[in-house]
Amino acid sequence: MTSRTRLPAVFLAPPLLILAVLAFVPTAYAIYISFRNRELSRPDGSFVGLANYIDLFSDRRFINAIGVSLTWELVTVTLTLLVAIVLGILMFEFASARQRAVLTLIFLVPVILPRVSAAFVWKFAFHPLYGIVTYPYKAITGQPLDLLSNPATALMTVALVDVWQWGPFFGVIVLKLLETLPPQPFEAARLDHARPWEVYLYVALPMLKAPLISLTFIKMIESLRAFDLIYVMTRGGPGIVTETLDMYAFSQGFIESGRISYASSMAVLMMVATTVIFTVIWKRVKP
Repeated sequence: MTSRTRLPAVFLAPPLLILAVLAFVPTAYAIYISFRNRELSRPDGSFVGLANYIDLFSDRRFINAIGVSLTWELVTVTLTLLVAIVLGILMFEFASARQRAVLTLIFLVPVILPRVSAAFVWKFAFHPLYGIVTYPYKAITGQPLDLLSNPATALMTVALVDVWQWGPFFGVIVLKLLETLPPQPFEAARLDHARPWEVYLYVALPMLKAPLISLTFIKMIESLRAFDLIYVMTRGGPGIVTETLDMYAFSQGFIESGRISYASSMAVLMMVATTVIFTVIWKRVKP
């Protein structure tokens, strides 16, 4: 092996080794303590085997957290992709090159903001008494509108903030993808008197199937990391309406009972389930 062929390995080996340690050591330790009855108040603990995993499936709060997590994934991924496609098509169809550049800068702002900062801003905007979003309703009806404390609207309200942060950014990606497509299929469709929506539905989007699938998987993975957004805006409430799996694991491990072994079993189960589900979906839908 020459010095030139060894050079990439020399530069890549240290960061890959660090990433491996940071990824596998905590994972291995989480798996280890998930088979014990370790608590924060007791540094020691005995081996209990699969008891923690068995207890999960009789835990109604855990079952509720699974439902909330699945609903969150479905709503945020679907709405984000719909907003992205619509925004991307509108910019491609109606905006000039200069307007596209300006809109691109504007649409990048939400995703650049730290999620915690965005959560605090929107929590204040949804305040029932003086929030900018809810104030018109209060001015018209005289009644406060508390979207974050209503079990029927809390999860959807937080989901809209997530879509606001990622939908425009994905819209910019869709715009750039449309700009890379050859113009001939569009011209042929228009010569056949296809309507604008038919051009995009039957010509453009099928040509973008592979990158759109990739964007969907990226958003699915990103939506699993919504702990900070939900925690700041609702803390899992009202009640447990917006409590996802990671929030419930955090609550059991560090807030309520200190059962870190029980929380670790949730984390391990979620890791295995998401890996299997994402692998199966990818094999079925990949182009």
